[in-house]
Amino acid sequence: MSNLIKLKELALDILFPPICLNCENSLVKAEKNNGICDLCLSKIIIHTTLFCPTCRARLPENKKTCHQNSAYLLGAAADYDGAVKNIIRRLKYKSWSRLKNPIGYLLKIYLKNLKLDKAKLKNYLVIPIPLHKNRERERGFNQAELIGKIISEKYNLPLAKGILIRNKETKSQTELKNWDERKNNLTGAFKIENAEYLKNKNIILVDDVYTSGATVNEAVKTLRTAGAKKIVALVIAKTK
Repeated sequence: MSNLIKLKELALDILFPPICLNCENSLVKAEKNNGICDLCLSKIIIHTTLFCPTCRARLPENKKTCHQNSAYLLGAAADYDGAVKNIIRRLKYKSWSRLKNPIGYLLKIYLKNLKLDKAKLKNYLVIPIPLHKNRERERGFNQAELIGKIISEKYNLPLAKGILIRNKETKSQTELKNWDERKNNLTGAFKIENAEYLKNKNIILVDDVYTSGATVNEAVKTLRTAGAKKIVALVIAKTK
């Protein structure tokens, strides 16, 4: 996070005392670094299973039990609505670095619910969905990389940056309304650097939100072509 963004946030705090991004009540001192009040955070329903990326059915045993042709499993800490939707929007478009605290909380509880431990994930690499270099320069950070760092530190896993590259500057997926447009927008968007490093590796592919699945699907296809083995796409939230 650049110093300029931090200074901007400090100035905004002085001019406009911090309020909860969800309910808009004033934040007490202990809540200030979260951007959201404890009450709103406590009301978020955190999932307990992985999901099928094709039909979004719950997979209680964290195994693929339907749509066997799916190339990956989907992990989502919560649904993309209410407070979670506000957290992600502020993270992406308002550059609120403090939101890594509630995001870290949601991930910690979700991964605990999945009963995952370091032993089960020891052979996994953490790979964030990359932004195009122009988009990252404009935003000042990559939210998926921030989320990936949380996972990497919790499980002591390698954070493999610079392996999956976004080599095509695409339109924002939010501007595209149907599946075909979103799929075509992402076609050929990613490439791999150092494919040998990925051969037979298990991957935790990290992003902030899962909507149509077009971005993750294209990234998974690219990783599979390079020889990646098991892939779990892990996001903060998914649409219903």
